[in-house]
Amino acid sequence: MNAVLCPATPLLELRAVCAREALGPYSTAKSRIVAYWDDECARDLEKLMTHFTRDAEVVTPDGAVRGQAAVAALYRKSFDAYPALTVEMKAGFAGDGAHCFEYSAVLTDTGSHRWLIEGINLMRLKDGLIDSLRSFEDAPRRMQG
Repeated sequence: MNAVLCPATPLLELRAVCAREALGPYSTAKSRIVAYWDDECARDLEKLMTHFTRDAEVVTPDGAVRGQAAVAALYRKSFDAYPALTVEMKAGFAGDGAHCFEYSAVLTDTGSHRWLIEGINLMRLKDGLIDSLRSFEDAPRRMQG
């Protein structure tokens, strides 16, 4: 079977992405996403916002927001609807300028119903802070019990 290549897209050079030079930025991103999830699970909006740049963009299946006020409003809405959250990081993938983190999350709503969400966050950092966070996720599924 022959591979199909698109000449308009440069080939991904895995040796460069997986080289030692790329591991530093990936480790920084992994530390940032873990700290971000810790504060998100604690439902601590003030601490959560310290992980974002002033003009950060967050993209969810519902749309995109940009800037601290809009990002904070997005999370406040989630915190109000789902007062509890747990997250398990399943895998991390180093990229060239951006990194992906696969997760499994359980949100608990105000009626104590639990909702499973699985997906991947694509994250870009600027000066060690989240400048872009895009969530590719399945629709929430209500859990039994």
